[in-house]
Amino acid sequence: MPQASGSTQTQLELVHPLSAKRKEDITKGIVHYIAQDMRPVNTVEGEGFKNMFKIVEPRYTVPARETVMRALRSQFDGLKVNVNQLLQSSEAASLTTDLWSSLRMEAYMTVKAHFIDADWKMNSVVLETKQMDEAHTGENVAARLTQVADTYHIPPEKRVSVVTDNAANMVLSVELLKGSGQWPDVELVRCAGHTLQLCDVATRWNSTCFMLERLLEQRWPITATLSDPNYTKRSDSSTLDMTTEQWNMAEDITDVLKPFITLTELLSEETNTSLSAAFPMLENLKKSHLAVTDNDSPTKKKMKLKLVQEIDSRWKLKDRVVMTSSLYILAAVLDPRFKQLPFLNDEKRDEAYSEVVKLAQRLSLSGDSAEQTGDDEDPLAKKQKTAKEKEIAMLLCGHGAEDDPDEPSAQRSSCDEMKDYLKDRSKVDTAGPLAWWKNNEERYPRLARAAKRLLCIPATSTPAERIFSKAGFIVNKSRSCLLPKNVDMLVFLAQT
Repeated sequence: MPQASGSTQTQLELVHPLSAKRKEDITKGIVHYIAQDMRPVNTVEGEGFKNMFKIVEPRYTVPARETVMRALRSQFDGLKVNVNQLLQSSEAASLTTDLWSSLRMEAYMTVKAHFIDADWKMNSVVLETKQMDEAHTGENVAARLTQVADTYHIPPEKRVSVVTDNAANMVLSVELLKGSGQWPDVELVRCAGHTLQLCDVATRWNSTCFMLERLLEQRWPITATLSDPNYTKRSDSSTLDMTTEQWNMAEDITDVLKPFITLTELLSEETNTSLSAAFPMLENLKKSHLAVTDNDSPTKKKMKLKLVQEIDSRWKLKDRVVMTSSLYILAAVLDPRFKQLPFLNDEKRDEAYSEVVKLAQRLSLSGDSAEQTGDDEDPLAKKQKTAKEKEIAMLLCGHGAEDDPDEPSAQRSSCDEMKDYLKDRSKVDTAGPLAWWKNNEERYPRLARAAKRLLCIPATSTPAERIFSKAGFIVNKSRSCLLPKNVDMLVFLAQT
């Protein structure tokens, strides 16, 4: 049989030899399969893999492991160049980071970058997943973050924030970065998901909520089983069965906590402009779901009051200074869905608008100085709108009679843009606020720069934490000897 198979393959190759293009495409497919599905590179050396190709494409010779590794390394280097270019062209970048341990108890630190590109698309890319042998102190974490930012040539003024959990070393690292001078504008964003968890108990409560929800779902089968002498001893029934009061308490706890899980999930989606939605959704949660009613049980009432108190305390929602300068608030101003800030009084609202105007003005000044060496086209020389176009713009923009429709956007101040933006009643469709800004960037160029800077910040560190599960497929028992540099490469390829 082997002789016949070999003879058939030789005859096939003589009649229809495999083209170089076909060989290249198959090899690329193998490399892509290993990179994206996180398969061991030694897969290509397996007998099963080779036998499969004898059937699928007998004219193709499976490449050696070294060949696949060279291809992976080349792809890795090329993608890093692309990521570097994207970061250079972005307005700002926010980083998420966390530490995790492999099966061999090797500590790794993952860093992801989040930014909005020229087409107003949210980008989330892995920058680095490298072993961290040194102590996990705030100083060492800060040094590693600086090293990553420098490797990708992210200018200091573009390093807008670092999103981490509430661990003391992570918080300290951002404080050290801010005081170092290399990260002049960086702000710490504590993971909203982790903070929500701490609002109830010191440990994660979502698994408890899921457990209670499942228990309530199976209440009657459980009760029937506990009361059936064929399955439960009479002496055990009285101790195992739950009272009506306990069942009602489980139901109350579940009802209160379920919206928190939904909120956490929404804030953890990487494609969402999550930071801008955090405070509005928290305020709506307090106003609606956590509002105490006459029908609430003592358990539910106590939980609601405690959760409102914890939310206000952990996000400092009662602190006037924090509220008007918080990244959460500034981002909400630049999200057209929440720009009216209905949860603030008039004084705080005006102060928040003023902070955004200052930011837009500062970014505009730095941008204008950079652009002076480029295109010197007179903005007045641009094509003027027709009367019909002006009418359409007026109808869509909602500008009042006091606005000058002929005034070029480049000549309007940040304050003027803010006034017009707040009066703008154009709707945000299902595509979201980034699509809205893409359509309105030319009308509010200064505010648009500030929007790209603030709306790229995630509300949670979940993007970095998600790498842990991905890395678990890579650093598994069959690859326990995988070199740390290859872990970095494979995680990068799988996520980019």
